[in-house]
Amino acid sequence: MTSTSSLLNTPLRQHVSPVLREAGFPAVDARNGWRWDGDFVSVFSIRAVGSYFSQSAGWPPGSVCVWLGVFFTFAPRPPGLKDDKEGRPLPPEHLCHMRSHLSCGLDQSRRLRALPNELERVRQDIWWVESDGSNAGEVAADIAKALRGHGLRWFAQAMDLRRALAESEAMRDCFAKFSKAAMIARHLGDDERWKRYDELAEREAIRIGQSTDRQTWLGL
Repeated sequence: MTSTSSLLNTPLRQHVSPVLREAGFPAVDARNGWRWDGDFVSVFSIRAVGSYFSQSAGWPPGSVCVWLGVFFTFAPRPPGLKDDKEGRPLPPEHLCHMRSHLSCGLDQSRRLRALPNELERVRQDIWWVESDGSNAGEVAADIAKALRGHGLRWFAQAMDLRRALAESEAMRDCFAKFSKAAMIARHLGDDERWKRYDELAEREAIRIGQSTDRQTWLGL
């Protein structure tokens, strides 16, 4: 029997892959894409919710979320990060310094009303994919629409480092905030912010038992 994943991959290649390629993503498969722009790697990732989530929440296991990320190449390199055959980094979305997701634009209310958890019935970050793949084309077309309408604009904004610094400063105070803000400020040449956040990061690292070696501060 053909898996739901395989049934969805064909329409994803038909609808989503061309949008990524038009946007300058040279490395694209059915569910992933990478684009390299100097200081940045843009990452596109479609992931199924899986059987464990399906059993607990009621969504079909082949249902998908769509994640977006921008990885800063000037950041310290995470252990185990893989490169492609041309030596370009292939960061997974969860290691990106800026992260977001796409929202479903389909009316899924008829399908969701049967879910036991009321909060699951109003979710917009998951596309319901029938186990027989009968709505795969509709799902793929809507993901492509969301990518064009929101995703490509988000990638452009996430590569604005001054905007990224402002978003980091708006986070709650924690080591991740301080170390990421210090890293971005230093790259921007903003010595005042760099020194302030570097000091705050060091204090917080000591408090929580984190390494104070700057080479390990990924700002994630």
